[in-house]
Amino acid sequence: MMNRTVSTPRKHLAIFALLAGTLGLSACQTTPTSPVMQRANSTYETTGLGKTKVQAQQNALNSAKKSCGMREPIIINDSVKFNGMLDERTGRMVEQAGSVLGAVLGTRTPNLSRDDDYEYTINFRCQ
Repeated sequence: MMNRTVSTPRKHLAIFALLAGTLGLSACQTTPTSPVMQRANSTYETTGLGKTKVQAQQNALNSAKKSCGMREPIIINDSVKFNGMLDERTGRMVEQAGSVLGAVLGTRTPNLSRDDDYEYTINFRCQ
């Protein structure tokens, strides 16, 4: 009777490939979190970055929620800063013009936005 089990080196290779694939895919799905700094009077500060203002806000709020755990983050104050190559209005106009030109010529539209165009800084406390 022949033993039809996979050899040990093949088992190890298969397990390694499965783990590497799982870790690789999970790395793509993680939301970037920003460091949270504790300030005076039990308040905290964090900054979220994003291509859009909404994405930057969401990243900052995710960091605050993660920091507070089961408690709710209460925002004391916030500020938004735009760090793009052009000012916001000019950047939108250039991207829209590029989209129209790209549609007419059938080419890809240039993307002027970066992952850190917007900074959303919040001071919060956990309650």
